[in-house]
Amino acid sequence: MKTASPSRPPSRVRRFGLVLGALLGLAGGLASSAQEIDDLPDIADSAGALISPEQEKQLGLATMREIRRYAPIITDEEVEDYIQKLGMELGKHSGYYGDFHFFMIKSNVVNAFAIPGGFVGFHSGLILNSHSESEVASVMAHEISHLTQRHGARMLEAASNMSIPSMAAFLGAILLTAIAPQAGIGAIAGVAAAQQQYQIDFTRGNEKEADRIGIDLLNKAGFRTLSMADFFERLQLSNRYSDPKMIPEFLRTHPVTVNRIAEARERAEQMHSKLVREDSLDYQLIWQKLNVMAMSDPAQAKNYYEAALREPNQPNEMLLRYGYVLALTEASDFKRAREELAPLLAATPNLTAFRLAEARLEERAGKRPLALALYGKLVKQDPESRAAAFGYATLLNNTGNPAEARRVLREFGAADQREPRFYKLLAQAEQQMGERANSHYNLAEYYRSIGELEMAAEQLRLAQVVPELTHYQRLRIDARLDEIEKDLTRLDQDRAKRREREERRRRT
Repeated sequence: MKTASPSRPPSRVRRFGLVLGALLGLAGGLASSAQEIDDLPDIADSAGALISPEQEKQLGLATMREIRRYAPIITDEEVEDYIQKLGMELGKHSGYYGDFHFFMIKSNVVNAFAIPGGFVGFHSGLILNSHSESEVASVMAHEISHLTQRHGARMLEAASNMSIPSMAAFLGAILLTAIAPQAGIGAIAGVAAAQQQYQIDFTRGNEKEADRIGIDLLNKAGFRTLSMADFFERLQLSNRYSDPKMIPEFLRTHPVTVNRIAEARERAEQMHSKLVREDSLDYQLIWQKLNVMAMSDPAQAKNYYEAALREPNQPNEMLLRYGYVLALTEASDFKRAREELAPLLAATPNLTAFRLAEARLEERAGKRPLALALYGKLVKQDPESRAAAFGYATLLNNTGNPAEARRVLREFGAADQREPRFYKLLAQAEQQMGERANSHYNLAEYYRSIGELEMAAEQLRLAQVVPELTHYQRLRIDARLDEIEKDLTRLDQDRAKRREREERRRRT
């Protein structure tokens, strides 16, 4: 599959040092020196032991709040649904004790990373540089294996003999390098040379273990087991004679050697897999969507697909036309987009991706009644589609029907698996309905989920003074505010510890 030339990464990716302290569950600052790294909080004493699964989960949740604040996470529900579905197909074979959560960052960087607590992040550039779904699955299986083997927690345990500032620098540098390698290089420079070598040795052991277990997951899930070695080798060979600065970030953060590739290939061949899954249609469609997103502007995307469709005997004409429809819609060429979409709908009338493209096209074109009808039909046809449910609720809110928007939202998904956009849409609906207390509460949940604890607390305080609160509403609001205020108190205490530690350094 031919790939496009992705646009330059957003500045937020280049400034991703803001989440240096994310692994420790706290807001970070742009760390450009060892002194700033030392300002990370204490998480245990120097004799601390392996953290518990519950602590891992809390670290992961806090980390994700920070990532949502500072990273360009792709919130397109079709992309989110695909990456979560693929991850769960692998994760169900892993025997992991917790839940997995998969997400994608908009960046042309070829990279992926795992965060303790069950979180796995992908850069969209990795998908666009893949040649098959099995290659994507191989990287995902590798990252899942980092989690199942608790490599992050084991690093904490291994680092427990260091001083607290050194351990914080050690962990912060590892996380920052995994997410934003350019920023991570500066962070690692602030760690002692001996600790750097220990990190390298430990990481290589982790990588080999993640390869071994990941290949087994691939086999159990029916993917091509050789894809891991193939993908690593292709990345390595394609950059053999390039400037070292151009080496894919995945190779920097997941050191690959000839021996490691050979071992992965040998292990895969020994499995003698008989049935291998073909690329899913979802993978091929999401590739096209990400390709359009990666273009610098809609005109570039239009030109790309027009040129591709002019080539004779295109084996992937349907997929290219779908990408072309998305590009035309982004370019506001709605008439041409309808013409290109019509034969796709005629050939595959019940495909959710095509129906969503149709609804979004008409919404962008200003034909709201038609878009509402299309969304409503699609929600009934595919009740598990977040893209359909959230798109419908958004348009209902924007057209003065908040009660229906709230009904759609409440009926969608599991109550314990809500994401930030769910709370924001629900708060908007309830605000329009005059249900101020509930609106403030759900807006607080939105801010809490993206790491804005002060703003979440403010929304709850506003909810407390809404007239005629029910007993249940008051209890719920008070309980959540108490929880958030405890989190804020812990943050203040950590800041005080950092100031005290800095003062001790000055005196000595």
